[in-house]
Amino acid sequence: MNFVNDLEGRLLFAIPKKGRLQQAAIDLLEGSDIKFRRDHRQDIALSKNLKIALVFLPAADIPTFVGEGRVDLGITGSDQVEEHNAVTPPTDDTGPVQVLDLGFGTCKLQVQVPEKGPYNHPRDLIGRNISTSFVGLTRKFFTALENDAAANGTASSQLKTKFRYLSGSVEAACALGVADGIVDLVGQSKQPRALEYSDN
Repeated sequence: MNFVNDLEGRLLFAIPKKGRLQQAAIDLLEGSDIKFRRDHRQDIALSKNLKIALVFLPAADIPTFVGEGRVDLGITGSDQVEEHNAVTPPTDDTGPVQVLDLGFGTCKLQVQVPEKGPYNHPRDLIGRNISTSFVGLTRKFFTALENDAAANGTASSQLKTKFRYLSGSVEAACALGVADGIVDLVGQSKQPRALEYSDN
């Protein structure tokens, strides 16, 4: 199928190609009477009844495609939008904008440490190694902690937290000595010991 010609005049709608949001997004589309058939391993599916092309992308890439106007709209997690904006601040002409909270995919970003470790508060991790898939948001959070600690005299202004990007298996980072703490998405299941902080 020659998708380049078939996309002309269609609304380009980005959908997560896998992961926790994909099925919820597909259910929403089907409930909205958007009929489509996705061929195995195809990243584009044309609606059979509307002038829409569904573009299946990694959830983390959707804010980039929307923000640059490569697709018209998309469904992804607000965590992905916030991370994108932390790394690539929006301008007047670029950047994704949340139009509607769909109410699914509820998770939160959380600082976590080993259960029997010496850390009791996120500020205890200043100057340590942190692994995460959300380096932009994590850097922003720890930079604020570093600035507060330096202003209060509780830590040297020279002490800088180190960040390591991991795309998966973030929870294994502490156990394998890669990190002193992690920042990861958590849902309702039991996770490693979480440190209290505001994730806004």
